[in-house]
Amino acid sequence: MFSLCVIFPLRGTSSGIMSSKPDHPSTEGSSFVRWGCNYSVKKFTFISLCCMMFLFLYFSKMVKWTSIMAFLDLQNQNKPDHTHMTEELFVTPYREMTVEDVISSLRGNFPTATNFTSFQSSSSARHSVARLKQPRDQFCVGDTLNVLVEMRDYRGRPKAYGGDFILARIHSPKLQASASGDVTDFHNGSYRVHFTLFWPGEVQVSVLLIHPSEAVQVLWRTGKQNYNKIEYTATFVNGNKTEKATCGLRLNKKAPLCEYKDEEEGEYFACVQPPTLPCSSLNTIASHNTPGPFLTKDETRLLAKTNVGLQIKHNIRPVRVINCSGISLFATAAHRPSEKCVPGMKSPFPSGYFFANRWFSSFCQIGPFLSEDAINRCLTGRRLHVRGDSTAHQWVSYLGEKLGLTLKKSPIAWMPFLAFDDHRNITIQWKKHNPPWIIAHHISTKEFVYISRDLDSLDVGEASQDAVVIGIGQHFRAFPLEFFIHRLLNIRRAILRLQARSPQTQVFIKLENNREFSSVILRLSDWYGHMQNLAQRKVFGDLKVGLVDAWDMSVAANTFSVHPNKIVVSNEVAVALSYLCHNL
Repeated sequence: MFSLCVIFPLRGTSSGIMSSKPDHPSTEGSSFVRWGCNYSVKKFTFISLCCMMFLFLYFSKMVKWTSIMAFLDLQNQNKPDHTHMTEELFVTPYREMTVEDVISSLRGNFPTATNFTSFQSSSSARHSVARLKQPRDQFCVGDTLNVLVEMRDYRGRPKAYGGDFILARIHSPKLQASASGDVTDFHNGSYRVHFTLFWPGEVQVSVLLIHPSEAVQVLWRTGKQNYNKIEYTATFVNGNKTEKATCGLRLNKKAPLCEYKDEEEGEYFACVQPPTLPCSSLNTIASHNTPGPFLTKDETRLLAKTNVGLQIKHNIRPVRVINCSGISLFATAAHRPSEKCVPGMKSPFPSGYFFANRWFSSFCQIGPFLSEDAINRCLTGRRLHVRGDSTAHQWVSYLGEKLGLTLKKSPIAWMPFLAFDDHRNITIQWKKHNPPWIIAHHISTKEFVYISRDLDSLDVGEASQDAVVIGIGQHFRAFPLEFFIHRLLNIRRAILRLQARSPQTQVFIKLENNREFSSVILRLSDWYGHMQNLAQRKVFGDLKVGLVDAWDMSVAANTFSVHPNKIVVSNEVAVALSYLCHNL
C-alpha cells in the first residue's frame, strides 16, 4: 500500500501526504501542483481516493494490532503462559547472538594449517623444554610465576609455529593445594604459562602436552561439518513387537525416514523408518562409533593414547613461596576476595584454586557449603532443576547422599531422576538433554528433553526460590562445533525468557570437565571440550547467570575423569550455592 504515495506524489508538501492547506503554484512548473493544471478533476479525485484508502487501511491495521496486543496482554495476566514465547512478543535488552558471532570470537583458537610431513616432525614432549622466566630463591603469596615452553619435534628441532594443546598446573601435595595455569601461544613454537601463587609452601610445576599441534589439526579437520563419527541403533516397540533401525543427527540414507523435528528451534533427529511399526513407537537408542573418518598411519599415531597427555621435560625445582604479609598461613592461602558471588559476575581463568581440598574463588567469596548444615539451610524450601548429562547428574547423587534425601528412579531410567525430602521441602530434579547422547547400552528416549523447551515449561513465579543448573557438552564432542553452539543459543534465549517471567530464578552454567586420556580421542578429545567451553563462555558470558568452571577445577585437581571425584563435585556444588545463598 505504501507504493501508492510513491506513484502519486503531491509536490508542495514536505511529507508526500496531502496537506490540509491550499497547494500554491510551484516555481518549478510541475504539472502536479497547480490548480487548473492539465490533470482533470476526475484524476485528482482518483488520487485523493487512493490516498484516503491507504490511510484508512493503515490506521485500521494499527488499531487491530493494538487490540490484539491488548487482548494477549490481558490473557497473559489472567492465565500465565509458560510455553515458547515468540520473538514478536518477547523483548530483551540483550543483543541477538548468532552461530557465526560465536565462531568469529573463537577463530584465534582454531589451528592454522601446516605442511605435516611425518610423525617425526610433530611436537615432542620429551624433546621440548619448560623453564622458569626470571627464577628467584623465593616468591611471595600473590606473586606471578611465569614458565616459558619451547616446543621441539622428535628430531630435537625447534618448532616454528604454535597450536599445541597444553594444560598446566601448580600443586603442593602435602597441602592438598593446586591451581591451573593460563597458557599463551606466541604462534612461533613458544608458549608462556602464567600462574598466580595463591598459597605459601613448596610449589611444584607440571606442564602437559595433551596434543601436538599436528594432532589438533587432525581433530579440527575431521570435526568440521562431520556428523558421521557416531551412529545410533534404535528400538521401536509396539506391544510385544520390537523392530530396530539406524538413527543419526544427519542421516545419509535414501530409505524413508522418521524425522523428529523442532522446526522453531532448528533441532533435528532422524531414524530409518522401521519395517512395520510407526515412527511414534521409538523407544530406546544406543550409540556406536562408525569406521571413519580415514586417517593416515602417522595421523593415527598422533592420536594414539600413548601420545596423549605427556609431561613436558623440565628441570624446575619446587618453588619456595612465603607469606610476606605477616598474616596467618590459612588466611594468606585463602586470599579471600571481599565481594560476594552474584550472578552476572565475570569469571576469569583461572577462576580459583584448591587449598586443603577446598575450592577458593579468585573473584568472589565461596561460602561454607561443604558442610551438611550449610547446604541444608541453603536448599530448604527450594527446588533445584538440574538439566544436562551425567556429569550434571553427579550433583543429584552427591546432594542426595550428603543430605540423606529420598532418591526416586524411573522404571525406564538407569539413574535416579529425583531427590527430595518433604519435611525440609527440598526437591532436586534431573532431566537428560536430547540427543546427541553417546552411550553403548540402550537408554529410553521418553525422558529426553530439549533444555530450551523444558525451561519454557518450568512452573515458576516472579518470587520463585527455584534454581536451574545446566551442564552439557561431553556428548557433543563428536559433532561439529557449530551444532553445539546452535544448541547453546537456543538455551540462551530460553534463559532470557525464563528470567523475564521469573527474575528471582537463578541459573547456573556448569562448564565441561576434562576426561580420561583413554577416551576415543578422535571423538572425545579434551581439545573439543576446551573449544566448547570457550563457546559457552561466549554464549552465556553476558547473561545474569552463575558460571561454575568445572574445567578449571578438574585441570587443577588433575582428575582427567569424565566423572570427577567427590572432591571436585562437592566444590562445584559449593560454588553454585555461594551464588544462590550468598547471604547465609
